[in-house]
Amino acid sequence: MKRDDLVRILAVVGGAIVLVVALVVATQIGHHTKKPSAGNIQVGSVNAMLSGIPQKGIELGSPKAKLTMVEFADPQCPACGDFSRTTLPAIIQDYVRTGKLRIEYQGQSFVDSFVANGPKDSERMLRLAQAAGLQNKLWNVVELEYENQGTENTGYATDSLLRGIVNSVPGLDASKVFATWNTSAVVPKMDAAKALADQAFKELETPSFLLGSTGSKTTVTIVGAQPLQAFTDAINAQLKK
Repeated sequence: MKRDDLVRILAVVGGAIVLVVALVVATQIGHHTKKPSAGNIQVGSVNAMLSGIPQKGIELGSPKAKLTMVEFADPQCPACGDFSRTTLPAIIQDYVRTGKLRIEYQGQSFVDSFVANGPKDSERMLRLAQAAGLQNKLWNVVELEYENQGTENTGYATDSLLRGIVNSVPGLDASKVFATWNTSAVVPKMDAAKALADQAFKELETPSFLLGSTGSKTTVTIVGAQPLQAFTDAINAQLKK
């Protein structure tokens, strides 16, 4: 092979490598830079993941489950979104759907405080979720909010985006959701979530989790979007008791 031919081949290969690296980087940061919109709602496998699993208000799973895991999360929190998209589906499939575990969602809105006089995206999304919870569809809305998560404090949680999310949930009456989401009907539930977080954690990091036998005091605390193995080890250990 001639030297000039070799140079040309190496140039082509090098360009291809640069392109692949660029695509990988773009994929990794996509959830943090995308601008979700009502016309581009990402549903993914959210509705299928939750289909057939009992919901009641903030609760997901059978009330007779041996264990309860309480999740403290902010809908704008990137780590919470990462947990929702990468770890939660396996937990739901292996433990919630099989009746071993129930989960409670205690939504927080502290990311709103990072910017003075900001757009209050967290509060808006929590209000929407709690309003959907009145129809026992909170988890569908919460998980769709994470599936369509944008960059914090950019005002991405517009009315049109939230309406698109609600309209993507099977069996959810959108008119009832929007009749209550911006009223005092959902405030006590949001206040209760904040009070529980203040009681359970000296300084809350989201996401954080409390795990224990249903109806009893918490025995395990998990802080941060830990790998799936951390959750399965903790859950399996509690199931053996």
